[in-house]
Amino acid sequence: MEIPSLLKTAFVYFSKVKVVHSIPGRLRLQIPGLNNVPSEMKAYEHYVVDIIKLEDGIKDVNFSYITGKILVIYDPEKTNEKRIVSWLDLIWKKIVENERVYSKLSLEEIKNNLDKFYELLCKELEKGR
Repeated sequence: MEIPSLLKTAFVYFSKVKVVHSIPGRLRLQIPGLNNVPSEMKAYEHYVVDIIKLEDGIKDVNFSYITGKILVIYDPEKTNEKRIVSWLDLIWKKIVENERVYSKLSLEEIKNNLDKFYELLCKELEKGR
């Protein structure tokens, strides 16, 4: 699967996030298709974690590709379930809106420019808040 279609698929998955458990400070989300993420893409998980942690109050994010869930640890004094889910929606919306940046690139070109894409996405997220 090429990167542009993978990112679009990821958007579809993340736009169907389901809260499966929530207590103040811990949020477990079911992400449809997370268990189908190609192994070569898992190496870039730290970019996703860093982007999610840009939301004030999110302390940690752990993926379980086996169960298709993510666990978000957060400070309930700074954020909450609704804001976290909205934040995830904004992240994936910005990825799809900026498809023109990566759609014509090869997988190798994308890999070589991940830091630049990360910086671009961070700037876009700041504008979108």
